[in-house]
Amino acid sequence: MAEEFKIDQIEVDKIVETMKKKYREEGTQFDEVSGSLKELRGIIAEDTYSRSDIDTREDLEAFSSGLAQQLGGLYLKAKSILKPMQEMLKKLPFSDEIGYYLYSADMPYSANQYLALTSAAGLVGALLGFIVGLFIGAMMAVATGQIILAPLLPIAFAIVAGGAAVAVVAYIPKQKANSRGAACSIELPFALRHMATELKAGIGLYKAIQALASADYGLLSEEFARTINEIEEGTDTSVALKHMALRTQSRPLKTALTHIIRAMRIGGNLSNIMNEIADEVSDDLKNRINTFAQQMNFFAVIFIFIGIVLPVAIMILGAIRNSPLGASGESLFKAVPLTPEVMLLFYLVVMPILFILMNAMVYMAQPKM
Repeated sequence: MAEEFKIDQIEVDKIVETMKKKYREEGTQFDEVSGSLKELRGIIAEDTYSRSDIDTREDLEAFSSGLAQQLGGLYLKAKSILKPMQEMLKKLPFSDEIGYYLYSADMPYSANQYLALTSAAGLVGALLGFIVGLFIGAMMAVATGQIILAPLLPIAFAIVAGGAAVAVVAYIPKQKANSRGAACSIELPFALRHMATELKAGIGLYKAIQALASADYGLLSEEFARTINEIEEGTDTSVALKHMALRTQSRPLKTALTHIIRAMRIGGNLSNIMNEIADEVSDDLKNRINTFAQQMNFFAVIFIFIGIVLPVAIMILGAIRNSPLGASGESLFKAVPLTPEVMLLFYLVVMPILFILMNAMVYMAQPKM
């Protein structure tokens, strides 16, 4: 008979407190959603902590990702090594909100399961870093004659690569939850106008939500479908909408759901409110796009300098420095530190890093809701 897992209520309360702190920082008022915290604790406890860990191969079948299944298999094989690492990760600050972001991103893992996968990813990263460090350390030890580099570099590379792997995997739930919220915000104006039309036609709120869930609004339709499933399982409509407001990372969607819940409680012309919110969201998105376009005008100048002018200038100066006149002639050319080795380092290492940083700047500057 399968072992019955116990719910760690302290961990569940930590997640709820993290959510409350996050929404207080965003300025969200909890008078509309505080009544659902008890129900939300139950949802997180049931969906996130009931499957406590990865104990058997059957636990891996629920994972939709092949990579997650492979990491889970590695965790089972090396559990004696990875279990202490998993327990150590639980003590880090980011583990308090892993469960919430898994719930928000609709990822099919419990918090403990995901920390187990994170520890396995850290082990893989450390092994790969050790192999790369061993290769580089051996080459540098031979080139420089410093034998100490051969054992030190593999250890340093293993620590850095393992830590980087843990950081990347641990950040995935938050990134997916935020991306899900941004995708919902983009589709929200169209969905709200759709809902307003349904309500004006005399269709009830539940049927209007069903229409949105079955429509082609991408992740927003999926979120409404999750709410419909809660309602069909016996949850009150207002409570299910409160849960949706708590888990989504879309501020406009939170606002719309708050107005829907308020209208259900005290009445009001919901169709007009939906149209007004849709207009506000559309205007806000247009303003963000205009701001992004202005930033890109300035960024184009930087890109021209870094991506075109700088490499050409380095190439010309390097050609002069390494020409017969520059190599053995005037001291002015000898002072230019553009030897073939330095130029290779610039084009093969520095330039790729600069391009990666520029792409990261463009990504971070993109309009998000």
